[in-house]
Amino acid sequence: MKTSVNWLKRYVGIPWSPRELADKLTVAGLEDEGIESTADLPPTIVVAHITSREKHPNADRLSVCTVDDGSGTDLQVICGAPNCDSGAKVALAKVGTEMPDGGRIDRATLRGVESFGMICSRRELKLGDDHSGILVFPKDAPVGTALSDYLKSDFVVDWEVTPNRPDWLSHVGIAREIAAISNSTFSLPETTFPESSEPHVTELFSVEVQDKDLCPRYTGRIINGVKIGPSPEWMQELLYAVGSRPINNVVDITNYVLLECGQPLHAFDLSQLSGDRIVVRRAAASERMSTLDDQEHELTEDTLLIADSSRGVALAGVMGGKNSVISETTTDILIESAAFDASNIRSTSKQLGLATESSYRFERGVDISMVEFASARAAHLICKYAGGTAVPGIIDVRRGEYVPPLINCRFSRVNRILGFSIPKEEITSIFTRLGLEVSEESENDCTVSIPSFRLDLTREIDLIEEVARIYGLNNIPAAYPSAKSGGVRNSDAYFPMQRIHNHLMSLGLSECKNYTLVSSSDAVADPSLAADNLVTLKNPLSQEQNTLRPSLLPSMVKSVGHNVAHGNHDLRLFEMGRVFSGRSDASEEHYETCIVLTGRTHPERFSEDKETMQDFYDLKGMVEDLMEATGITDLKISESEHPEFESGACVDISAGSVTLGFFGRLAKGFSDEIRTKNPIFSAIIDIDAMLKCQAPPAVFQALPLYPAVTRDVAFAADENLTHQTIESAIAEAGVQFVERIELVDIYRDEVTLGKNKKSMVYTLTYRSDSKTLTDEEVNQAQEEIRLRLVKKLNIELR
Repeated sequence: MKTSVNWLKRYVGIPWSPRELADKLTVAGLEDEGIESTADLPPTIVVAHITSREKHPNADRLSVCTVDDGSGTDLQVICGAPNCDSGAKVALAKVGTEMPDGGRIDRATLRGVESFGMICSRRELKLGDDHSGILVFPKDAPVGTALSDYLKSDFVVDWEVTPNRPDWLSHVGIAREIAAISNSTFSLPETTFPESSEPHVTELFSVEVQDKDLCPRYTGRIINGVKIGPSPEWMQELLYAVGSRPINNVVDITNYVLLECGQPLHAFDLSQLSGDRIVVRRAAASERMSTLDDQEHELTEDTLLIADSSRGVALAGVMGGKNSVISETTTDILIESAAFDASNIRSTSKQLGLATESSYRFERGVDISMVEFASARAAHLICKYAGGTAVPGIIDVRRGEYVPPLINCRFSRVNRILGFSIPKEEITSIFTRLGLEVSEESENDCTVSIPSFRLDLTREIDLIEEVARIYGLNNIPAAYPSAKSGGVRNSDAYFPMQRIHNHLMSLGLSECKNYTLVSSSDAVADPSLAADNLVTLKNPLSQEQNTLRPSLLPSMVKSVGHNVAHGNHDLRLFEMGRVFSGRSDASEEHYETCIVLTGRTHPERFSEDKETMQDFYDLKGMVEDLMEATGITDLKISESEHPEFESGACVDISAGSVTLGFFGRLAKGFSDEIRTKNPIFSAIIDIDAMLKCQAPPAVFQALPLYPAVTRDVAFAADENLTHQTIESAIAEAGVQFVERIELVDIYRDEVTLGKNKKSMVYTLTYRSDSKTLTDEEVNQAQEEIRLRLVKKLNIELR
């Protein structure tokens, strides 16, 4: 929302500079996005007089103008604007001028004719967005005067208005806020106007509102005998300052009142309305209408339409129709000022792709009491600057009278919430300055009547916030917070989660963030999940977000699909978050993490290394690394079956009797929609279960002083013999000095080994912490292990 400081001063005295004004209102909750000066121009841009205009000899669209800049020497300037007429007073940028956009005006030759300067439009001077022609001044503008001196200096502040404060979408609303903060006098603009002696307007014209829920108030006022022409210079300058292009006096006045009061208006050419009536109705299915922007729209039954007796003449709250537009021949007009349902206007605007200043305000809600005031304000200006006379009275169709809500405010609670004492006189004064009516005031409390422009105030706590804003948050005395020692870091409930998160990042995984709310169809995409166990919302915002996710896996698979669709096939992803399951009597939630791997292991390398693919064992190593970092030492991995994973390619993870999760290769049916030829591996780990496993205390030992000795053992074994079984057999042998057991090779060949057989090679590392081991000691230990493996596992040594 852009406001002109000069415009604001029409309603309130401003005791601050523009920068101070922005800072004061920012502290009060209305943040500025920037301040611009409308007359910050170099002195070499001056008011000049075009004394003659000739056609360019070599260009159809260019003119050769002779310009008097007040220096006594006429200048020749080439101009392409259609309105560079002889006799016009214009803005001339002389040779050497540094323009507001950073460009420089130099002597130039255009199509063989020299040009000594540039005649400027508003956009080139950054005085507005109009670039349809050059800027033309009144005939009495003094030639040779620097433009920065001729134009009245103004500052435009661009405000970021929050959705709950539609009253700030107007100069009057922001002026009221300034008055409350500065304790200045606030005054509304004048609304008096002359009326003719004709019959009351209700005898000449009628309004029918068929759906008062969509249009709780509609007013119409007729003004006869208007003369269409330019709006006054002061109004044009104010409109230009805030980015609105002047059109004609009547249209400019409706735009001016919108920006002044925050109430959108529309002016109809009365002669173009048939039947002497307006009907506010829903559009018929597939009804068509052309709007002011020359676009034809097909409407639905949800579209609210302003119609006459035979056709639609405006899209309610969005844009007027082309068939009733104000033209140069218009003499009689109907001024519409209304309140429409915010959600309906928002729906129409989105459906038709039409976003206007009017729809922006109606979508946020307009002040229903401002409807009649804005109509009277427009009538005052039109009668004054377009020469019209109003027909007596106003047509006012409404759903009912506005009844102000009453809120009780306890002074003791204000002081308790804010943490310091404010006199009750100051509290009630703040309410009054904000335009709230205070009644039934006592020593302990008061009753506050809420006006129609502040429907964001619904509770006592809202009033307390208003007191804090206007009193000044920076005026609240500083107080040191009370605190106590929080104990050791490991007692922090969040710290273990952060440690797991950091470790997953250190493994080279990228974090995903998916919505907690998913669709019910996505929730049961995991075959292991049943619809009966879902936690669904009673009033979801959409059917795409109607269920609390029961697992991270479906959303992670979608993330993989999204990346693959955008050409990213090499992925190492994880997500941590809450998942939810429901029963008939209660719902449960817990933290879990999901890891997904697919594609190449090292796409940044070259040659054979670049083509190495991530596999089951990469994921297994990450899971083991995570468990080790968490302090889980008795990890057990056992083969299992889960419907979302390929049969024979899935394992469970447990520690003691606690199940921690599972991982494996995703089943093809679960990832069919992903266009990738690479297998996808995933792990689901219950973080809550992990954290419940009691990690043993950390044990530190000195670095080894004596060398290690390695021996290999190779054997043929059944295909179903697992690495974990072999490790357990070696550990149970109780052989001294075994420091490490490492599987280094697996070999399969039916010719040499037989069917369902494999060859395995292990490297055993021996070390003593008190001496250097001899070959005899190592050989004896190695032989004990070999015999143990043969006896317990029925292997064939090689």
